[in-house]
Amino acid sequence: MAIAGETPVSFTALDKAAITDQLGSRDIPLLLNSAPSVYATTDSGGAGDARVNIRGFNQRNVNIMINGVPINDIEDGWLYWSNWDALGDVTSTIQLQRGLSNMTLPTPSISGTMNIITDPSASTRGGSVKAEFGSDGFTKFTAALSTGLIDDKVALTVGGVTKTGDGCANGLWTEGQGYYLGATFTF
Repeated sequence: MAIAGETPVSFTALDKAAITDQLGSRDIPLLLNSAPSVYATTDSGGAGDARVNIRGFNQRNVNIMINGVPINDIEDGWLYWSNWDALGDVTSTIQLQRGLSNMTLPTPSISGTMNIITDPSASTRGGSVKAEFGSDGFTKFTAALSTGLIDDKVALTVGGVTKTGDGCANGLWTEGQGYYLGATFTF
């Protein structure tokens, strides 16, 4: 992660509030259209069909990571956002670095690096439930529950999401489920 004023790289960082306000039920790349040198769009209008271009290069040349772990396809560098459908619901920060990366990993980072940081396990007990409704029969339900710190050592967070929709044209229906499990252990 780049640090403002310390790391000599051009980057855009989005926090949890911006992600919650702007993303909705869209794919994560569509959130980045407000960043300089980024063009993101849906490919054919289906769920998970998003793609992102940074500095004129397609996402085969973008190193996309979750918590610092590269997730691009090892053979062609592509990423299918339909495999990461509920990721936006558990994301706390997205940082997009433009330009060549200084990473030592053999990843496709000619145009930039996108690091998606998920929510850590909550240190306080609680939960949330969210329901989203849209056109063409779209429904999405999200639930999360955190144990809080147990014996001041362990915290667990679990979450789940389910979505369905008919799509705006024949053949663009969507149906999917996802889960999230986060754990924190204090030594």
